[in-house]
Amino acid sequence: MGRFIRFLVLTLTVGATSALAQTIAPGEKVDDFSLPSANGGWGQRLAEQKGLPVMLIWTDYCDGCEERLSAYQLLAESHAIDGLVSWVIWTPKGNAEAPRMRLPVLSNNGRLKTAWQLEPKPAVMLINRDGVLDHLFTGSLSRRYDDVESVMAGWLAAQSQKEH
Repeated sequence: MGRFIRFLVLTLTVGATSALAQTIAPGEKVDDFSLPSANGGWGQRLAEQKGLPVMLIWTDYCDGCEERLSAYQLLAESHAIDGLVSWVIWTPKGNAEAPRMRLPVLSNNGRLKTAWQLEPKPAVMLINRDGVLDHLFTGSLSRRYDDVESVMAGWLAAQSQKEH
């Protein structure tokens, strides 16, 4: 009987853990989350951005990876005038240091009950004004940058049309 109960507890634990990791497809509503700042600033809540276009840059293991993220930071800053909100979501591992950037860097350690885990990472999500995922780019951030950049201007123009 003890083996059965241990098996049942393990099964429920694995099931609960996998529910926290989610794969989302374009066209689906993005669930709300709230994450603390990784660098001592203010935390952020996705629901507070409703009505604004959002770019989320999810990193995989990343120890001070500012160089890998610099192109995304410049892209985000160049489109901030269009109302784009951009965050880096960093998953801490061991004694790794969070990237130091001008964009907000949020810490998602997997134990927080206020957030979910995106799989696979790294990824870039473009979420429209209604909170729906329009574009999802997965894989190497460096290799996917050109794809994100080429979609960004047209996507933001479409978001601007929705606003009016």
